[in-house]
Amino acid sequence: MRTMALLTTGLIWNNEVLGARPSSTLSVRITNHDQVSVSIRIRGFYITETSKTEYVLDVVTLGPEGVANSNYYAKFDGFEFQFITNSESVEISAWGKDDTGDLSEVYRVLPAELDLLDAKNTAGANESKVPLLDKLIYVVNSRSNSVSVIDRETNALIHIVKVGSRPFGVGVNPVTNRIYVTNQGSDNVSVIDGFSNVVIATIKVGLSPEGVEVNPTTNRIQVTNTISNNVSVINGSTNTVIATRAQE
Repeated sequence: MRTMALLTTGLIWNNEVLGARPSSTLSVRITNHDQVSVSIRIRGFYITETSKTEYVLDVVTLGPEGVANSNYYAKFDGFEFQFITNSESVEISAWGKDDTGDLSEVYRVLPAELDLLDAKNTAGANESKVPLLDKLIYVVNSRSNSVSVIDRETNALIHIVKVGSRPFGVGVNPVTNRIYVTNQGSDNVSVIDGFSNVVIATIKVGLSPEGVEVNPTTNRIQVTNTISNNVSVINGSTNTVIATRAQE
């Protein structure tokens, strides 16, 4: 089993100076030095004085020695990017560009648990303690239409998530940190964000869904529907059913 890694730029302050922000765009380069394909989940947040809001959710899959370049809007007073990967051989670089497209800032991307502090990049304590799936257990409660979230190390109940009617099966994607719960009674799938432990999407599938299988590499979720005797294939990036096929 591969260990999940959470990397972060930390909190980047990007206030205007003489009417212009240091960075208008954040450029990210990801290189896979591993000998197998890897997936990287990218989450971007913009920061205000009172809130932290996600505005980027992306998943990149790279083959051995693969390279990906991406650009993200960054005209905010503050922002942070997090990268969740299943390989320690992934190299991530990030830098800012100004309105003319020229390099303006170079940002460090470091393991969140280091909790490094400086005037430009601040990996705050709250952001560095995001629970990853390998530390949590998700248990369905069919009669109460909920999922219990249990800390694997302490065996303590830390959260209860309300889902659909008669939840049955649970599947997880350790790359995107998403949990998929099949609901027999409501014929749908609840998608739980593993960072916040809230339902972020509900996907209609076939009749009486039970089994769920997640492919972390392709970000595809297969759900077996018992009564309609078919399989729903879900795209994890869009949370939509992209195919329905007869059950073998």
